[in-house]
Amino acid sequence: MRPDEKWIYAHLPKELADQRIDCFSGEYLDGLTVMREGERGGDDVVVYRAKDEEDLRWWQLENVCRFIHEPDPPARKIWRYYRDHAEDGKWLYTERRNYDYNAIEDSRLYGFECFLRVLHYGFPPERWETKVREHVRLMNYWYDEPHWDYDREKLCFIEISDSKENDGDGIEEPRPGSVIRTID
Repeated sequence: MRPDEKWIYAHLPKELADQRIDCFSGEYLDGLTVMREGERGGDDVVVYRAKDEEDLRWWQLENVCRFIHEPDPPARKIWRYYRDHAEDGKWLYTERRNYDYNAIEDSRLYGFECFLRVLHYGFPPERWETKVREHVRLMNYWYDEPHWDYDREKLCFIEISDSKENDGDGIEEPRPGSVIRTID
């Protein structure tokens, strides 16, 4: 095991110690610069320029945390509306009476939460807070008003408004008549 791998494992929760990690995932190190080979004979591309060895280790840990899986992830969130199926090119929805989240399911939510939980274990608080703010901004990208925030104690995203996504083509929410059933 390389010294950088030992350092990374020391900054991961014990439950993740048996998972294989790839510090550079197909990239290579040129001094303190992480490089990726050019495509089809093209020039190699700079992926990251580290300020020093410590900065490089934090970058490696962050990249490992993006692809690592929690052994016992929390239960899936319960969304108010689920896309049931499409008819004539339009979605029909199932609605739940009891739910945690009102927004149409955001596929990024689970991955972002997992990433931030694992980072929370090993990152210094100020560096972790920077990543939390970055991901809150990403979660709110399609909203006119902020919709998501991050609960730093429970380590999960929370809805802070009833605003709806707006992708420029309109707002995604069930249109009248498109909820085909309601379940508990």
